[in-house]
Amino acid sequence: MSRLNDPENFRGRVNYAAQVIAHGRRPTRAFDNCFENYDGDEVATAILRRSRKNTRLAANLQRYLSLSTIEAAAERLADIPTRKLPELARQTRAPQGRIRRLVRTASKGRSHCRSRHGGAKSGPNASPPHPAWIEAQRRPWLTSSGAATTHSTHDRRPEQA
Repeated sequence: MSRLNDPENFRGRVNYAAQVIAHGRRPTRAFDNCFENYDGDEVATAILRRSRKNTRLAANLQRYLSLSTIEAAAERLADIPTRKLPELARQTRAPQGRIRRLVRTASKGRSHCRSRHGGAKSGPNASPPHPAWIEAQRRPWLTSSGAATTHSTHDRRPEQA
């Protein structure tokens, strides 16, 4: 298993996701994996807190994650210091087997609960992607020139049509 896919590598997943966002790179399956270990709120909160000191990260954050969703998660985790987020993430992942069965049952037939790549069907990354990532996938991507482009014609806003 890649070190990036290891659920115990919380800091590595946060670092990788923050680098992708800060440099404006195209998200990959590895980026998706950063949020798919039942601790997506903790990962997103760590990235949001890091963006307060990193202007490049802050400038690109809304292109990758839904700010309203991650701000709600950050507000819920406001009393947890950043250095304790990895331990909280570990506790969140602990009842993984039970939650995995519940998620699988609740999301049957819902295509919006899967990653844009179809998601992992089994193994440690079998959870659906973080809601902030799902919502961000529905929004247009901004090109380097600042012009909005979309993944498909169904995603276009009325002013772009």
